[in-house]
Amino acid sequence: MRGLSNILIVSAVALPLGCTSAAEVITLDGQSLKIEQLLQLKDKQVQVALSKEAQKTIHASHELLIDSARKGTPVYGLTVGVGKNKDTPVFGKDGSLSAEARKLSEDFNRNMLFTHSAASGQPIAPETVKMAMTIRLNQIATGHVGVQPDVARIYQEFINEDIIPVVPEDGSVGLSDILLASHIGAAMMGEWDVFYKGQRMSAAKAMKQAGIKPLVPFGKDSLSILSNNALATAQVVNAIGDARQIIQFSPRLIAAALEGINGNISPLLPHTLAARPMPNVEKVGQEILANLEGGYLFQRDEKRPLQDALSYRGAHWPVAHAMSQLQQLETLVNIQINSSDDNPTVYINAKPGRYADAPQVTQYFTQGPVSGAINSSANFDTIQLASQTEAFINAMAQLGKYSSNRQIKLIDPYFTGLPRALVDPDDANGQAFYTLQNGFTALFVEIAHAANPVSFYGIANQGGIEDNFSNYFQAGKNLSKVVDGVARIYGFELMQVAQAMDLQKKVNHRQLSPQNEQLLKALRKQVAYYDKDRLFTPDVEASTQFLMKF
Repeated sequence: MRGLSNILIVSAVALPLGCTSAAEVITLDGQSLKIEQLLQLKDKQVQVALSKEAQKTIHASHELLIDSARKGTPVYGLTVGVGKNKDTPVFGKDGSLSAEARKLSEDFNRNMLFTHSAASGQPIAPETVKMAMTIRLNQIATGHVGVQPDVARIYQEFINEDIIPVVPEDGSVGLSDILLASHIGAAMMGEWDVFYKGQRMSAAKAMKQAGIKPLVPFGKDSLSILSNNALATAQVVNAIGDARQIIQFSPRLIAAALEGINGNISPLLPHTLAARPMPNVEKVGQEILANLEGGYLFQRDEKRPLQDALSYRGAHWPVAHAMSQLQQLETLVNIQINSSDDNPTVYINAKPGRYADAPQVTQYFTQGPVSGAINSSANFDTIQLASQTEAFINAMAQLGKYSSNRQIKLIDPYFTGLPRALVDPDDANGQAFYTLQNGFTALFVEIAHAANPVSFYGIANQGGIEDNFSNYFQAGKNLSKVVDGVARIYGFELMQVAQAMDLQKKVNHRQLSPQNEQLLKALRKQVAYYDKDRLFTPDVEASTQFLMKF
């Protein structure tokens, strides 16, 4: 059997860069990873590397963990079991490492990944899993995790070789995605499936083709691989990327909608909004007005209503609210991806401070080649992230509600002064946009359902030890669903708004703003003017894709 000295030698293996010169490289240091960088991972040419300092930190945190266990300190998931078995020694009565420790630890780690791989459902999108692995690798680089450097090595190689573990989407209660992330660890051992080169295959086969050595987890490795919230956070990050585009496009859509109905700009004027300066409201109002400058809405019109329907008159309010909620969510996500949600927490050079005389506190500290503390924690609790994700879901759903209500008015001559259902004047028998209402209404019902909070629900398990939950991963799934639904609702609206603007020009001889003319011209390259009835489905998709890239 290998003794402790062998364990420490293995831990000191240098980390390979594993990056090709042609790829753009994101350097992970555990401190400065950005949402924008994670979103770049959808491009397979983007790879990751660890900074030299991060490599040193990873080695030091593992050495601190092993040294603490060697001195007989009970370490959750290393010298004692997990969950209800948290007080059960793994290696002996005193919980300390022995000559047989590594083999026992390897067996324990392997079995942990096996027994926690119990999820179900469809695979999580590969780009989301890739983001999650990058988040986790960056968290390992914080030095608060304690895995052996070989774990960082295989995360990096999986990311850079685009080997993506198959991870079922159902099975997380939100305080770590343990039943989901365990599949990543199983794949790293060569015991599960991955997506590689466009195919689903065994991880062992993919690693052999890529020349990657399988992981033999040891110490705290398996616990660290499975007990984290990286998958849920990646799910949220993925949705944030699309949500940003929707929010950014919203002032353009609202400006176009106002010109489509001969709307009143009074609610958007600077002094109007200055009377109630809620966050981001003046900013959104200015953006809408900027897109209307030079157009007919700044000219007096006796036919123009004094006040429009609320979905037009107050269209800027939900956009400002969505901006605010997104800013708060991104603040939390940026903290999450650059910190550790591990239990136990490894802290290099930690000091007991004012509690230096308290035996309950000092027992967690170790002095040696690497000094610090190993503490039991609940840093995996995601209630702040889950709650803020739900707040943002609600804000995004409001955008869908306002858009749906605007569209109801668009086909009504009373509100637009245009032909019924936006029919071309030369197409007397046309039906035009009359039946589109079912399409966006169905989407609105879906997003309204997905906007219901899930963070309250759950059942205590692990013998009552794990008696809380946040359903953060489920909230992330709901956010993705709502964002997708709002994008398509906007697609429906943009089609009709474009028709309304064209008809304002054709029927009422009104001059659009240069910004709206530009928008209309660009859209018409993808979605033609409706001079007669035709299939709408391709145009809904084209309109949605247009606004998500504009």
